[in-house]
Amino acid sequence: MHSTSNISSLRSAKGAVATMAVVLLAACGSDSTGPHNANVAGTYNLTTVNGAGLPFTVPHTGDHTEIVQSATITLTSDSTYTVLVTGTVDNAEPGVLGTDAGHYAVSGSQVTFTSTIIESGHYTAIVNGTTLTATIPGVFVGSSDISFSLVFTKS
Repeated sequence: MHSTSNISSLRSAKGAVATMAVVLLAACGSDSTGPHNANVAGTYNLTTVNGAGLPFTVPHTGDHTEIVQSATITLTSDSTYTVLVTGTVDNAEPGVLGTDAGHYAVSGSQVTFTSTIIESGHYTAIVNGTTLTATIPGVFVGSSDISFSLVFTKS
């Protein structure tokens, strides 16, 4: 069993990586599949990873088991966003796996995110109505798997 400080350090490191993945998907919007800019303000919840519902066990993360139980992204009308990812590491008590925040810009159905927390954190996502599906590299969630497909829906 890992000590509380080791789990806390692991959560911080893995949480930052998990958060990067979530930020890629933060752009669900309202019926915006055409060339106009999407109105994406609102709260969005992670619904599936690789077609499976939550909770999701991140595969191939080394000696630790990380389970994402939920992820919420809030996009404000002033073009800022916040992310909260919750879950467990090594079956410890559930808690925050990661957070992020920053600014976003919309162009047509594409949303570009710039993190103010994660260094060089620039990401894009595509809106299709109130659903967003994106493929992210496995390294973003600390996995050796090549990629993950994530879906968020507006609540």
